[in-house]
Amino acid sequence: MKKENHQHLNVFYEDILVGVLKRDPELVYSFTYSKDWPKHPKKFQLSLAMPFQEQPFGNRVTLSFFENLLPEGEARDVLEKSRQIKGTFDFLDEFGADCAGAVIITHESVSPFTKGATNEIKIDKAKIYEAIKHKKSVAEVIADMDPGYLSIAGAQDKFTARFRDNEFYLPTNGRPTTHIIKPPIHRAGVKESVYNEHYCMKLAKAIGFKVSNCIVLDGDIHPLFITERYDRIIDSGGNIHRIHQQDFCQAQGIVSDKKYEEKGGPTLKDNYKLIKSHVTIKQRASALFSYLDWICFNLLIGNNDCHSKNLSFLSKDDKIELAPFYDLMCTAIYQNLKRNFSFNIGDRNDASRIGKNQLEMVDSNLGLKVGTMTERMLSVKDKLMAHKDLVANTIKAEHPNAKIVPRISELIGARCKSLKRQGLS
Repeated sequence: MKKENHQHLNVFYEDILVGVLKRDPELVYSFTYSKDWPKHPKKFQLSLAMPFQEQPFGNRVTLSFFENLLPEGEARDVLEKSRQIKGTFDFLDEFGADCAGAVIITHESVSPFTKGATNEIKIDKAKIYEAIKHKKSVAEVIADMDPGYLSIAGAQDKFTARFRDNEFYLPTNGRPTTHIIKPPIHRAGVKESVYNEHYCMKLAKAIGFKVSNCIVLDGDIHPLFITERYDRIIDSGGNIHRIHQQDFCQAQGIVSDKKYEEKGGPTLKDNYKLIKSHVTIKQRASALFSYLDWICFNLLIGNNDCHSKNLSFLSKDDKIELAPFYDLMCTAIYQNLKRNFSFNIGDRNDASRIGKNQLEMVDSNLGLKVGTMTERMLSVKDKLMAHKDLVANTIKAEHPNAKIVPRISELIGARCKSLKRQGLS
């Protein structure tokens, strides 16, 4: 059935109008803030690339925020085909009820959000497992329930829900979801992605990174990776609220096609400058070092897919802070995945050829004291060596089917030891 062709979409925070997204007959996008939103006590900019102004934002900047809310690649293609929609506008019209961050997007003139209690739709897990068994999109199963809750960014098949007592629920009335659920990745040569991500996230937490709580639900037929949403908060009354976020592509006015440096996206330095310019003074130094340590961590665990959409800011009380880290996975364990690192480190992006000289180039490029990156790298290395087997053994004890975890721990150990050969000691 053909969808009604709406001329604009309203963007809300809870029941407050933030602004209006438009697409003209030439498929040119624009966004205009509501005149009252910049004066509201709960105000936030959609992104750093979209500061408060009366004039509409043009096509490129508008798309850099709204297009980055959508799934990517095959995950998006499947949903568009099943719902007979095409493009950012139609996708958000269909699935904009609970996006990353704080916005609700709808063609209705009044927000669907209602305060207080809400009904919930229980998700039939049997349908989820059936989709996994037949290597079909789990997100499509959720779309068939028609809740409008599928505008979650990224190339991987996933869905959002509320999770409690090992069951999944979809809220109604514009209420927020609280968890992101990822099934195993369906790709040739990619095995045990759920346990892979779980191990890397737990390892990051063990060495001091700020990451969301996560678990693996594997008592049934297929394992599911479940992580709490860091862009949600529960108040003292038990009410769930959205916190606004923007990923580093949105913050810099860049669409998802350019999330990798090699595709013209943000560089290591671009992201460093972004943090330095915008994170609140009280947290700035800590955020900058966390970012550098994140680079080192991804190099050492073999995460070659740590592009700029895997970094985000949170907006809290008119201040910007670095969000917890997410989407941490060892991609190097899979022979057919991207081999080069997502960022150039000095003059190269091959982890096996990155040594002291390259790290000193980063020092120079960022205006750091010589030896700073080497110090950060060795510190992360020492923490990884101290915790990788402990975390691996804990996960193996809890999840005996996690055969890939010891292999990743071995790979990390080899990478850490190779630093000495690369001039780092």
